[in-house]
Amino acid sequence: MEKEHSQIILNKILVAAQKRFGHYGLSKTTMNDIADDIGMSKASLYYYFKDKEHIYSAVVEKEQNYFVQEMRKIIQSPNKAEWMLVEYVRLRLELLKELLSLGKFSQGSYQEVRPLIQSLLTEFRKKETAMVSAILKLGVAKKEFNVTNINKHSAFFLDTLRAIRQMILSDGGTMDISKERYLAISQQSKMFTEIFIKGVSL
Repeated sequence: MEKEHSQIILNKILVAAQKRFGHYGLSKTTMNDIADDIGMSKASLYYYFKDKEHIYSAVVEKEQNYFVQEMRKIIQSPNKAEWMLVEYVRLRLELLKELLSLGKFSQGSYQEVRPLIQSLLTEFRKKETAMVSAILKLGVAKKEFNVTNINKHSAFFLDTLRAIRQMILSDGGTMDISKERYLAISQQSKMFTEIFIKGVSL
């Protein structure tokens, strides 16, 4: 019962923090703000989290887990592998938009918080690789794709999409994502995905 109660409180903290981060960004959000939003004392909030950066890390993990859960549903569906890759790109763009809106980072402030979430990013990359590999394997099994090296194709697909995101986001000195930037990333990511699918399709 006590564990369940703690989980409920944790969820309340994360939901409130996500709203705060999304509206004001990490730098303009304080522990007092989050505590006030859920009617909790600052001391009680510190019982659950060391600081706002650790709350941010927990929110990032929550969003990553949601993405993974949705992708697993897609992979387990009876749909074509081509559609699964397109859905992966769509959901990954939504995740990018959500995570960047949470931080509203400058390049400098992002580099400060990056070490805190580096382990999350590394683990998430492994999960992404596993999911894209699973989609390609399904495509081969269903005779949709001709892929001789699953690992290399998965890495190429993910690395290219990441390069597109980084190239567009690094132009301007801020990690905040405007409508124009999001549209540019979306268009280029979808274009590359179409080219990739054509290249591996039978």
